[in-house]
Amino acid sequence: MNKLSLKIVAFIGFVLSVLPLTLKAQIELDFNSVKLNRTKTVLVVPFDPRIYFNDATSLILKNEKMTHDELMQYFRYQFNLQLVNSLIDSCNVVSLFTDNTRVDQKDIDNLYSIISYEWRIVQPNSPENPESQKKKNYFERKKEEKEQKKREQELENSRTRIQNGEIVGKPIRKDDHYLHIVFHQTEVLEEIARRRQIDYFIFINQFEIKGIYGDPYLGGNPKAERIFNVHFSIYNSKGNFIHGSCGQTKIPFNLDDKDEIVRNYFPEVIRQIIFNLRFN
Repeated sequence: MNKLSLKIVAFIGFVLSVLPLTLKAQIELDFNSVKLNRTKTVLVVPFDPRIYFNDATSLILKNEKMTHDELMQYFRYQFNLQLVNSLIDSCNVVSLFTDNTRVDQKDIDNLYSIISYEWRIVQPNSPENPESQKKKNYFERKKEEKEQKKREQELENSRTRIQNGEIVGKPIRKDDHYLHIVFHQTEVLEEIARRRQIDYFIFINQFEIKGIYGDPYLGGNPKAERIFNVHFSIYNSKGNFIHGSCGQTKIPFNLDDKDEIVRNYFPEVIRQIIFNLRFN
């Protein structure tokens, strides 16, 4: 073997000897460069099984060997799973659905027992791209604020009350309202937050899939749709209300595949929910 060959072999040996160290350094560098700031902890509370509405149930169950309650539990589990997975890169997540200890069951039972519900005007969800909101001019923002105040006044006027000896109340539009949860004993939230070191609570208040009715030929219209709507409320560790609204999208009216609903339509609704959390 000549001197040139010996030099080549020696060089290759050197490269191979330092390559693992180089790769390790590169991996550590890449890992550190995308280090996530998991300084906040979010507790996810799934919807109460009693607060579920799905008028596509009979359509879906034609293809499934399951009951109404089993379908509800399937959607409940899958929505909770996707919501937790969507948060896990940004914060620590605790789920009262996937945790199955006696303490976890007691927490969720206690929360369900003290919750009451009321209709509220939806709050605008934070956009995925905050820059799009900044680009709105002064008059657009003022118009939105005026419409919001108008709807809030309509809601206040619709509340049931006694007037001239009679119980009165006006019907309200449901298309721009969400089912909100109210806590009259916020001490429960504060105690759970202290014990579990929670910063935010995300409550899934209602899960609904509902047809857009009014068209007498709805069932035969290939463009007919249903609204997939998830109502939610966000509270902080002090029991203060942060945000409440709906995550919403449309699905084909005749869609009968439960897995396709989960795969194609859950992510969009979940994005609308999680962008209302701020971790900095």
